[in-house]
Amino acid sequence: MRITTRLDYPAKHDAFAVLWLDTDSCLWSREMHEGVDIPSWGLLRFESGTTLICDQHAPIPLCALIGLDVNDVPHLTEDRVGRAAWYGDPAPGLQPDRWHVRCVDTTQTNAENGVFAE
Repeated sequence: MRITTRLDYPAKHDAFAVLWLDTDSCLWSREMHEGVDIPSWGLLRFESGTTLICDQHAPIPLCALIGLDVNDVPHLTEDRVGRAAWYGDPAPGLQPDRWHVRCVDTTQTNAENGVFAE
């Protein structure tokens, strides 16, 4: 399953990051961003109803999408929102407040290009 999620930063209304979450491969990629510095891709971890956005070289969390439970498929809809929390300080002065699911794709597709292509 692939989920497109937007992280919003209310402290700076034009700051955001859009992440593409691939739950099958446990990888994420940054599709676009403005006003926040986040790597271009990394690893996903799932713990107790929370999705952890991790560094690409180690399972160290960068951000927690609290309440985004990828195993709760019936409730994983495009109108889902929740609280986001950063570990460390990837964007000084910005405090992410929420995540918003923009798209849920349950079809099986092989990537032609990019980070997830084999």
